[in-house]
Amino acid sequence: MTGRSYTHRVNTGGNFCGHTPANPRIALTEPVKQGKGGLPGVITEAMKRCVDYYKSPWKIPSLNLANGSSRQQRSERREACLSTLWAILKYTDLVTLKVGVPTPEGGFVNLTVKYLARQTGLKQRRIERALADLQLAGLVGVHSRCEKRPDGSYKGLAAIKNVSKLFFSIFGLQFRLGFERKRAAKRLKKKQQQHAKMSGTKTSAARRNLTARAALDKAGSTIQQLGLGKKNDQRQDDAQSLAMDEEQQRQLNELMFQYKMAHPDWTAEQCREAAGKAIAARRR
Repeated sequence: MTGRSYTHRVNTGGNFCGHTPANPRIALTEPVKQGKGGLPGVITEAMKRCVDYYKSPWKIPSLNLANGSSRQQRSERREACLSTLWAILKYTDLVTLKVGVPTPEGGFVNLTVKYLARQTGLKQRRIERALADLQLAGLVGVHSRCEKRPDGSYKGLAAIKNVSKLFFSIFGLQFRLGFERKRAAKRLKKKQQQHAKMSGTKTSAARRNLTARAALDKAGSTIQQLGLGKKNDQRQDDAQSLAMDEEQQRQLNELMFQYKMAHPDWTAEQCREAAGKAIAARRR
């Protein structure tokens, strides 16, 4: 039996995992936006300061000892921890310090490890190990979740992740964090109020449209009923035709008004044309 041939690994520089100790890669696949409309200042400052951990691991003793050894944490592991921290900080909600994306309705979308791995460009297994280290160090909290399926089995969901205040305290940002969290809470409250107002406006518009449609249906039904009378003699026909003309004109005006309410951007001619078609359709 022939054994599998040995394939010699080629190291293009640094460790075989792509890590170069003298030139660590601590970055995200998509650069973070700073300044107006970008990440809060306390977040970007924390991202800058935490990079010092790579050259001085004892700046975060709990993380340096997370591997359970008295020896210094390996450089590739430090690199992975810092890249993971950057991805986490990028999506940290200041109000709750949870990692994810808040929704206008007040909900929250938690991020998967796979998504964080895409943000860093590292393999998912390295991110998982880095998250475990950050959790043991007390810098990041990770709380698993699952939901029960109809067949009784369970499906894993994206874990709830949050950044500890301890992390900001290590780099002297605890007071700035408190100040910016208050500002963030005010911004969030304002956004939620605006969202509620817009939702209420849309609901009112939908209600008006329903009322307008109901009025149109009622008007069309009235027109249809008026067209069902039997003709007895010429005089009665003439009187009925005159009454029908007056009633149709009244209904036409009412329909035009209702169309204008339902479609404020329509011109008078468009409303008249739509009303005429509605009356004609009801009479057929």
